[in-house]
Amino acid sequence: MIWFRRRYGIADYGRAFEEFEAMFNRLHGPRDMMMIKTELGDGTRVYLSFPDPKLVEAYPGFEPIDPAELPAEATLLIGHQDAFGELFRFPTRD
Repeated sequence: MIWFRRRYGIADYGRAFEEFEAMFNRLHGPRDMMMIKTELGDGTRVYLSFPDPKLVEAYPGFEPIDPAELPAEATLLIGHQDAFGELFRFPTRD
């Protein structure tokens, strides 16, 4: 999987979410397509993976990252929960 990341203000990724969801559905929900997020004190980091890395062109501001830069814990926004579970844990709540 090739991953991309972008930082947003708090809950400011709504348009990207809607566009990603539409693309995910148009492509019939590929297992290697996922949108996840991590919360920061002053915003959100959103991560995207695609079956074809050229699809990221529809999402300005996303930069490719090394898989080693992926968080251990994240929240699944769009994708298959089993594929998510192979790579990440859900955030623990205090």
